[in-house]
Amino acid sequence: MRKFLKFFLILLVVLYFGVGWFAYGQAAAVPCEVWIEESKNTPSSWTLGEKADWNPTDYFIDNYEEVTIYADSGEIELASWWVENDLSNPTIILLHGLTSSKFSPDILLPMGMLNKSEFNLLAIDFRDHGESTCEDGFHEAGQNETDDVVAAIDWLKEKGVKPSNIGIYGNSFGSMIALMTPAKTNEFGSISVIDSPVSFETLAREEMTYQGLPTFLWEPIYHYALIFKRVNMLKDIPEEALAKSNKQPILIFTGMQSDRVLPHHSDDLVNIAEQNNIKYDIRKYDDMGHTQILYFYTEEYSQILTEFYKGTLND
Repeated sequence: MRKFLKFFLILLVVLYFGVGWFAYGQAAAVPCEVWIEESKNTPSSWTLGEKADWNPTDYFIDNYEEVTIYADSGEIELASWWVENDLSNPTIILLHGLTSSKFSPDILLPMGMLNKSEFNLLAIDFRDHGESTCEDGFHEAGQNETDDVVAAIDWLKEKGVKPSNIGIYGNSFGSMIALMTPAKTNEFGSISVIDSPVSFETLAREEMTYQGLPTFLWEPIYHYALIFKRVNMLKDIPEEALAKSNKQPILIFTGMQSDRVLPHHSDDLVNIAEQNNIKYDIRKYDDMGHTQILYFYTEEYSQILTEFYKGTLND
């Protein structure tokens, strides 16, 4: 009987982590490449694709450089675009969404917006995304991606940019990483986010519901990653990271029709900001889906975004 019970318990453990391995492989995999439909995009010439049907040429940028930023003591190469206008002006690091890259119009459009005010711009591909180092083909829920942001900040400091003049802009998953950054560094002046996740566990469960999968898969995924990948996906979450911040102001854009990151995440972010006495400005758009605000309220978005950074960053 004892042998049977022992065998049964071992079988349960194997099945549990087997489920975790399979679900993790499905949920955390990222392509380590640029989406083919965006592969020809550059800051100087790009298309909106299926995002919208207007001409974005007014937001093209000719004076950009391809640069490589090194993270993890040089083991990770981050393919990046650098636009230098005037180093006394605000400098913004732009962070793309999950499975996306700096080639996405979600990044290229705000780059064009900010370039009109002669901001300096640094758009990076996270590890395992775009043209950056393919570490293992999985995202780490922001745990290692925040190291990429730290590397970008260090690169800017080496160029003479003052931390008080560095802003961070995050799109979707990149927004969550921006909000997690204070857990590792506070050498920046403000954060702007659009349709940002706040609780990764909640996001994961909601994504499973969206995909028609049972939400209980979160537990084996989390424990598999923790034990076998040595990644704690609930470490340095925005709630904990912002409590460690220097109370840098936050600008929040929310599409109330977003079905990928539900709008309650922005309300959760507001609550965290209020609990930590962080100044914030939230703009909600009742008729917009996920990151659509960029494309249908473009001039308004550009003005709000630019004025926010002008007001919160200084040289």
